[in-house]
Amino acid sequence: MGFKRCAIVHAHSKGHDRNMKFKQAFFILFSICWLPFAAQAAVVKHMYEVSLPVVSQDKQIRKAAFEQAFIETLVRVSGSGLAPTEVDISKASRYVQQYRYLPLDKAMQNPPAASGAAEVQPQHLLWIQFNSRAIKKLLRQNNLPIWGQQRPAVLVWLAVRDGPSRYVLRQQDKSPIKEAVETEARRRGLPLIWPAYDKKDQAELAFVDLWGGFWGPVKKASARYGVDAILLGRMSWLGGQWQVSWSLQQGKQPVENWQLRAIDLNMLMAGGIDMATDQIASRFAVRDSGMDEGPLVVQVKGIHQLDDYVRSSRYLASLAPVKYIYAKQVNRDEVQFAVELRAEKEDLQRVIGLGRTLLPLPPTDTATNTASATNQLSYRLQP
Repeated sequence: MGFKRCAIVHAHSKGHDRNMKFKQAFFILFSICWLPFAAQAAVVKHMYEVSLPVVSQDKQIRKAAFEQAFIETLVRVSGSGLAPTEVDISKASRYVQQYRYLPLDKAMQNPPAASGAAEVQPQHLLWIQFNSRAIKKLLRQNNLPIWGQQRPAVLVWLAVRDGPSRYVLRQQDKSPIKEAVETEARRRGLPLIWPAYDKKDQAELAFVDLWGGFWGPVKKASARYGVDAILLGRMSWLGGQWQVSWSLQQGKQPVENWQLRAIDLNMLMAGGIDMATDQIASRFAVRDSGMDEGPLVVQVKGIHQLDDYVRSSRYLASLAPVKYIYAKQVNRDEVQFAVELRAEKEDLQRVIGLGRTLLPLPPTDTATNTASATNQLSYRLQP
């Protein structure tokens, strides 16, 4: 945990100027306080929790469940499907913080076998929570990346051809295909957005545009959703199995393309989401650089009240590249934060660029903007 070192200072207010009162109150509370913040959840929650159906409370079954959940957690937190190959999975229980058995939803039980043969059914749902600090420490010790809870939203355009049927999966749809995609996205901690595909979308993007992979109409229709990445899928039933052609567009990055085939729907979607998540995480997951170049100064303008300070400081502290932050200097409408990084400055810039909390100041804003300095970045807090 971070620590708090703070001295008490008395400020004397003269007159009724609200800005002066705010500034005085701000100085009393924050200007000489060193307030590091531990990383907190911002977008993806429950990253260190896994629930698995189990047939009994037997010790060996619980141990196997711990190992399976450990693998899932390592992959989700690191953003890498290869992370479990770099650690000793048999020691999973050392990283378990708590666990409990819960009633199993009947919907999770398997239907009776067609042959009538007896089949062992899950009897409990085992909920497991891992120690987040221990997991992060393990990843750093093995030079593995850590992908924070601030993650890019991914808009999924999935066009399906099933016999004579042709359709685009929408936000309001209920479908085994959509459910399989969402299940795998939750496993990997990948935030998804489905399009409304209403009259506005349809006017800009037809099924044939999606099927042909025409990125002009796709980007035009996607603009209203304000996403950071677009995942385009074209799915069809062919030769007794499902086939999906995936394409991933991240900002100005080149489009990534891959194809998958499988009879099992869940296996098919697991492969597609795994590939997309690995590609996205490769840009935003960070490794500890091991270098100590001193704190980076992050100047945030647009701080008009205490809530603004809290929002901006907690946001910065929640980002994966940040070890801790503290308020270094307070001016009339801005705060300069000293930020200790565990990665490179460019990593922090990329992650901040994902969200809409802080907007980079343009070079023309020269009044207090010294972002050109190697150890400083300047932003404006958005409403």
